[in-house]
Formats: sequence, C-alpha cells, structure tokens
Amino acid sequence: MVATYYGIQRLTPDHSGAAVYGGSDLVVARGRFKALMTLDLPKEAKHAIEQARAYDTAVSGVFPGMILSRRNYDIAQGFDARGQLRSGVLEQSWRVSGATGAEIAALEAFRAEPTLQAVRASTFEIYGDADPPPHATVYFRGVDEQVGPMTKYALAEPYNP
Repeated sequence: MVATYYGIQRLTPDHSGAAVYGGSDLVVARGRFKALMTLDLPKEAKHAIEQARAYDTAVSGVFPGMILSRRNYDIAQGFDARGQLRSGVLEQSWRVSGATGAEIAALEAFRAEPTLQAVRASTFEIYGDADPPPHATVYFRGVDEQVGPMTKYALAEPYNP
C-alpha cells in the first residue's frame, strides 16, 4: 500500500511552559504524489508537495533501486524581509518520527475501508495527565523519565476539505 501526505507540525507547552513539538496534522491520500495533488489543498501545500516530489525524484535518480518504506521531507515556508514567500526542503527523514503514528493510523484506515481515498490523521503529544479521545490509538501514557507525565496518541478520520 502506498500513501502520500502533507502535514503541519504543531507546538504544545511542556511542563515548564516552553513550546515544544506537540504532534503533526496530516492530509493523507491513497496513492502517490499525483493522488495527493488531486485533493483540494492550500496553494502553499501544493508548492511544498511539488518541492518534495522534485527532491524525491532527484534522490531516486542518484540512488536507483533504493528501497525506502517511509519517505518524509521537511519543508520550511515563510516570508523574507521583502514579504516574498520562501520555501524549501530542509532535510529528508527516512526513519520513524513524530508523524509515524499518524502515518500508521492513515494506513490502517485505508486497509479497513478499501474505497476511502483520503484521511486526516494526527499525532498528539500531551504533557501532564490527559485523556485521549476514545477512538484514539494510545502509544504511550505514563511518566517519561526525561520529561515527566505525558500521553502520546494518534487518530484518523475521513478527509473532508
């Protein structure tokens, strides 16, 4: 099964009140880049997807035959001093990451419903004692040795633009 997505990371306060990674919100399409680009997406998202696609194509050309079960490209977007939009691939991530729970939730949704073509999938990292929604997949709930009490979970729902 192949799924392609774009997503946005969100911040959350940790136990000291500092803003830290709080999860990722993804729009996931069944299929490759072309399937994702058929969805009703913001202009900035489509631009980022094209940049990720170009990077992925370049990597495939340099490393023909390379097999990757997961491909994730971090893209930063913002405005320069003149107000011009700047956007570019910062790095690739071909390993498990903070978005992996959402990726798995999306694949599970596609497997459960073969006609489903797109989902919204999210991961959450909540500091303190929090109750996740009843339909969430909880990956961790307890006391992390380094950061204290926290809950990590993922969920997916059909995509409705």
